[in-house]
Amino acid sequence: MLSNSRETRPISALISVSSIADLTLSGDTEDVTGMKGRIRLTRDDGVKGGRWMDQSRKQVQAYDYLCHIGEAKEWIEACICEEIDAITTLEESLRNGVVLAKLARYFDPPSVKRIFVHPVLQYKHSDNINCLFKAMRKLKLPEIFIFELTDLYDKKNIPKVIYCIHALSHMLATRGMAPNMKNLVGELQFTDAEIHATRQEELELMEEEDPPEPETLLSNQELRDLFWANSTDSIVRCQQLFRGALERKRFLARRNLHYDMEEFLICLQAQGRGELARRRYRARLDELYDFEPEVVKIQAHMRGFLQRKRFAERQQFYQDNMEKIVKMQSVFRAKAAGDAYRSLTTGASPPISTVKTFLHLLNDSDFDFEEELELENLRQLVVRHIRENTQSDAQLNELDIKIALLVQNHITLDEVLKTTSSLTKKKAQRRMSMPISATSNPFTLKSLDRESRDRLVLYQQLFYLLQTQPAYFSKLFFMMSKTGLFSDRIKKQIEGVVLTLFGYAQNSREEYLLLKLFKQSIFEEVEQILNVNDFMRGNFMFVKMVMIYVRGAKERRYLRDLLGPLVRQVLEDDFLDLESDPLMIYKASINNEELRTGRPSERPLHIDHTEALNDPETRTTFIRHLQELRLRTEMFLDAILESLPRMPYGIRYIAKEVGNALRSKFPQESEENITKAVGNLIYYRYLNPAIVAPEGFDVIEGVVSPMQRKNLAEISKMLNQISVGKLFADDNVYLKPLNEYVGYAGVRFAKYFKNVVEVEEPEKQFDVNQYIDQVNTIRPTVYMSPFEIFTMHAMLIDKIDILAPELDDPLRVILSELNNPPSGFEEHSQGHGEVCLALQNRFTANLDDPDMDLKHLFVETKRYILSIIRIQSGRNLMEILERRVTLHEEQAWEDLKATEMNRQQHHHQRRIENGSESSLAESSQWRSGGGHGPNMVDMNAMRFIELKQRAIDGILQLESTGKVTRKNGYQDMINAIALDIRTKHRRRIQRAAELSQVKQTLSNLTEKKHFLESQIKSYHDYVESCMNNITTKKGKKQRYIMPFTKQYFHIRNLQRHGKVPQFGSFKYTAQRLFEKGVLLNLEGVSPKQYSQISLTISCDEPGLFQIEAETSIMMVRLPVSTMELRLEDLLQCQFNNIQIMSLFDDMAKVNVNLLLFLVNKK
Repeated sequence: MLSNSRETRPISALISVSSIADLTLSGDTEDVTGMKGRIRLTRDDGVKGGRWMDQSRKQVQAYDYLCHIGEAKEWIEACICEEIDAITTLEESLRNGVVLAKLARYFDPPSVKRIFVHPVLQYKHSDNINCLFKAMRKLKLPEIFIFELTDLYDKKNIPKVIYCIHALSHMLATRGMAPNMKNLVGELQFTDAEIHATRQEELELMEEEDPPEPETLLSNQELRDLFWANSTDSIVRCQQLFRGALERKRFLARRNLHYDMEEFLICLQAQGRGELARRRYRARLDELYDFEPEVVKIQAHMRGFLQRKRFAERQQFYQDNMEKIVKMQSVFRAKAAGDAYRSLTTGASPPISTVKTFLHLLNDSDFDFEEELELENLRQLVVRHIRENTQSDAQLNELDIKIALLVQNHITLDEVLKTTSSLTKKKAQRRMSMPISATSNPFTLKSLDRESRDRLVLYQQLFYLLQTQPAYFSKLFFMMSKTGLFSDRIKKQIEGVVLTLFGYAQNSREEYLLLKLFKQSIFEEVEQILNVNDFMRGNFMFVKMVMIYVRGAKERRYLRDLLGPLVRQVLEDDFLDLESDPLMIYKASINNEELRTGRPSERPLHIDHTEALNDPETRTTFIRHLQELRLRTEMFLDAILESLPRMPYGIRYIAKEVGNALRSKFPQESEENITKAVGNLIYYRYLNPAIVAPEGFDVIEGVVSPMQRKNLAEISKMLNQISVGKLFADDNVYLKPLNEYVGYAGVRFAKYFKNVVEVEEPEKQFDVNQYIDQVNTIRPTVYMSPFEIFTMHAMLIDKIDILAPELDDPLRVILSELNNPPSGFEEHSQGHGEVCLALQNRFTANLDDPDMDLKHLFVETKRYILSIIRIQSGRNLMEILERRVTLHEEQAWEDLKATEMNRQQHHHQRRIENGSESSLAESSQWRSGGGHGPNMVDMNAMRFIELKQRAIDGILQLESTGKVTRKNGYQDMINAIALDIRTKHRRRIQRAAELSQVKQTLSNLTEKKHFLESQIKSYHDYVESCMNNITTKKGKKQRYIMPFTKQYFHIRNLQRHGKVPQFGSFKYTAQRLFEKGVLLNLEGVSPKQYSQISLTISCDEPGLFQIEAETSIMMVRLPVSTMELRLEDLLQCQFNNIQIMSLFDDMAKVNVNLLLFLVNKK
């Protein structure tokens, strides 16, 4: 910081000039050479004294100072774009800081928040000056140029303020933030009064600070001595710096020399050290050579002594710790066995010795066999229970409709009795088998003739193809999703056949295949939609099948465990009310008040929602309802999120494939929309129905009241809003206060949906693949009725061009050999029991996998290797295969075959004793194949050397394809065997879990069976009560017939021929029925001829009417046509809202409702 005295001293020196006239500043004065505007000093003859030059210089400095003020003034005006005070008064006007604050706002607006303006100078004006300080420091102007507050406010150093403005202008101009400051020296003209006034002000300022010091003139020698005396420290510092620089220069030169000679110096040092080490080594050798014999003898004695001592100590230690050593050995053996097992289960390449140790794990024990047998029988029982319950449920629904129509149309009770009795008859028929003697019956597949047997085999091949190739059913589902292509009855039949074919997903194989079908159907449907919303709004057939699958008996336990406790809490709270409509709450409040007081309420009843919400009691209740709704919703949400690990695998995998299909179809779609589509499937289609109607999904037992249903619906609405991540809008304006919670919970639900789809592939989940049927010893079986088989057969033929467009498609091949199903199978195939279809693959060589033959070779070779390593041992498989076969090994092979044969015969006998139908169907195959699968070579007829030769041939073929290599001793084959051992263990665990699930499923099915039986009993009780009512009306008189009428003669004619129907016969003319509105039209007949046509309606069997049409020409009656009309058809038309029905092959059209009325009346 510059001192005040130093800044003001040049101005004070100007005071000695008495008048401006002492200097010549006229326009014709020469400038200093090279400095434009700088006035050259010239001596005026009128000036007296010898110091004229000092006086002239001070006069010029005063002029320059005024010019600098003018330059600052002009620059500030250019920046702030406004006029400021004149040069002579600028110093005074700058003191309030207003102009400087405006200047700071120009180049740094944030530093100036406000400018204090007041006509009277006061200390608050210093805030304006501080704004300039803040802006300059932010601009990083050096502190040496920044003046102090008192320099301007108290006018202690005004020149420094001007110089600060000059420095600021230079910095801003260099940065392009302000214009350059002009040089006005020599261009401005000032009056003598202005210059004199400026000098006077500076004089006064200097007198206030310090009195002027007398000026003393020093000689040149005195000045030099004074300079050296005052600069001693600086001179010493300079000398130190120069000495240091010289020393560092010499050090660097020496170090660079060493760097240049580094390799030479290292080599020189190494040679020196080596020579010294060699001298010491040779001297030591010379000493040892002199005493070599003695040293060797001493060493031998010492080694022997020490070795004997250690041996004795070790023996004594073993004797003292014998028990501990035995324990340690057992521990080490156990550890070795554990290491071997871990190497087998987790190691990448277990040694062949380890694999051989655990080969026995591949054999099925008696316990394994019994569990497999029990599981197989339970699965068959589950499928039968499901089919029986499904059919009973369908018949109960049909009976409900019939009873409702009975009440509506007053139909006779005989039709109801017929439908009710058919329940027991059909159930008994399903348990019966048709007589074997019916060898030529085309509607049964159980005949023993060759034609029926061949037809059965073709159906087994057909349904195996449909089961394992999802493309057919996926196309069928796609067609079923289109409206109008299939009737509801056909859709129901197809649903039943598909679920039966896949065993209701009770088996891991069938569930795996069903999930593959759903995956194919998902991609089939997604390919046809235009956006993600179309999928969420679509009514796809495969979604209905998925919902049936995930709500099966096995999966219902998850919904019951998850939602049961929560739903019961809602139902058991008698005072719970989650109504969110203020108007409904207001009306309920008035009702409660009137019930409580017994007097009409004084509050108005007819008001709008806003007025209802202004009611204090209503508003309090409304807030309490919203709080309770949020609490209940949070309970449901927490339970759903925590139950993710227990969610069934099937629905999670289907949700995963939905997301994958949508991402593949719409790669540009955001992940948020994909997650919404997944959430729509998981919550809206899967969880939501079980919340709204819990009694329909076995979540609870009992009846749900309307209020309880409304509470569950409110909770469901909240959860649905959270699942789609959408806030409540004007359609639910009174739930908007919960939008904050909806947004927070929506993030949690979206994260849950992302975690739902994190599941492994079904091949790994179920440990199966598409080739499992080639190595299984038992073929998959399906139980179907002939009616279901023929129905599916007829539907496939009808849609063959869509399902199998290629002429060589396997489906076309099988259907061409089957031809058409038997005509009339809809009526005649009922009651033939069920057929056991042992599914088989006809097109093994035509599978889609091009490596199928290679995989089959790998499996065959692995079987050979598995038997070989039971007999021979070696370090690796290659060494075993190269070893010669001995007689002892041949004998060991024969003993092994005998043992295996006895074990298989024992298991087969046990299976026959347990009466397993699938085992009986496979008995001939087992006898002919030696217990192996149909595609496996029988090894029982081979000698060991032949077995080994086949193994070598197979391993060489596999090596040529790159499946195995001799570089690692064919370790890849050993790894495959180790994988089989590990899979066997997982199969035992999986089988135990499946047994538990199947038993639980049977328990649930039994409960449902009891429920259906109770429903059937209630229907029987109802029918029995109706029978009692009929008994009391037996004495009712018959209808009176007017004599000599057309009806009278009609009845007498029937009586004369002995053909009076049991339930009556009535004769009408077409004209009469046309007038009643029953007959609407007769094709090709004029209404004028209706009187010549007679229609006779007779009933000799409950629910069956004979309609005979005849015409009279010249008094001769000619029968036209006769037909049968079932009351069931009339009721079905009425149930389907069909108003017009065609009779006599579309020749006559009648009104269904009026015809029913006519029949009921008569």
